Amino acid sequence: MKQNRVIFLIFILLILLTTGCWDRKELNDRAIIIAWGFDLNKDGTYRGTTQFALPSKMGSGKSASQGNKAFVTVSGTGKNLYEAARDMQLKVSRTWFSGHRRVILIGEELARHGLATILDQLSRDPIVRLRADMFVLKGGSVQDFLELPYPLERLSANALVKMHEAAGLNPDLTLRNFLMAASSEESCPILPAVEKTDSPSKEGSEQTAPEMKLRGFAIFDKENRLVTYLPMKESFIRQWIVGKLNSNVFTVNIPGEKGNILVELDHLKRNIKTSQRGNKVSITVTLGGKGTIRENNTRLDLSESKNVILVQQELNRQTGKFVQKVIQEAQALGTDIFGFGEAFHRQHPYAWKGIKKEWANKFAEAEVIASLHLQVWEEGKLGPSGILKENEIKR
Repeated sequence: MKQNRVIFLIFILLILLTTGCWDRKELNDRAIIIAWGFDLNKDGTYRGTTQFALPSKMGSGKSASQGNKAFVTVSGTGKNLYEAARDMQLKVSRTWFSGHRRVILIGEELARHGLATILDQLSRDPIVRLRADMFVLKGGSVQDFLELPYPLERLSANALVKMHEAAGLNPDLTLRNFLMAASSEESCPILPAVEKTDSPSKEGSEQTAPEMKLRGFAIFDKENRLVTYLPMKESFIRQWIVGKLNSNVFTVNIPGEKGNILVELDHLKRNIKTSQRGNKVSITVTLGGKGTIRENNTRLDLSESKNVILVQQELNRQTGKFVQKVIQEAQALGTDIFGFGEAFHRQHPYAWKGIKKEWANKFAEAEVIASLHLQVWEEGKLGPSGILKENEIKR
């Protein structure tokens, strides 16, 4: 009987411990954050803007026009980011729920001033998801940008992430990875950049043209200050070198021909080898892939193997020249955005200890060789362009 009493008491205690959450709050009673961002004001204060979802409009089948947005934005100011956030909360009738927040947007002036303050706040705040996606806004204000509607998405902030995915950049955008790059001695951090375009809607129509555009990448130095922007075409090369690009297209100009040939590359590969002779660092970047000819705007008959070989030679030569240019531009800034420092550290761990503190200078002075091994293995439609006459075809 005594043993049964003990079991009964334990059972009662277990029931009391599993009675539910006493401080729970219904999701309908909270303001759902989708994105937020910060600008630096001229007086040195911060302006924060948050985009909240409107659940009542999420199921609407209407387009996301200016008058039918499924979100609302709220802004606030403060001497620091926390004060700006508190000022925003004073204008919202519900407590925040940040579990669905995906995007953090940084204004250009704040990025150029430096992200030390914002990184400290974001890394300390337990409600900030380290897998949030960070973007830099080139020009304009974060407040105006987050108020833009996007016709293909109910929530315009979600369009930013999907645009990068659709572009095939296979982006690495998370706050966590930026924090890791910012604290490392091997490379400089980057963030994807976006900008507002001038695409006004047609007069008298509720339909709006997309006003958001990818701008490539924003490059930061080791002090986490924005240095410059890497355009989209160059951004694809960077992603290729770091092994995060699945496919790309190149337009090849053929000597002696007025037109050009477009080649789509896939099966992209890369290999990085580093060495050191004295104080000089040498880096060899080998890039490979297979190409398919998608357009032929020349007189070449691509059923002839010699013409395909010519296209392949020019593809390797011109692409290699462009890759070399992208790397040299980064060297001029002393910003290693390609992971060369990481490769050197991995391949020469003992030598790395002696140069890691001056890697920016070592990278800027390094001898970098880009070696391209691209194969054109399929011509698509055999033969010359279908619009050419027989006497115009170059065999």
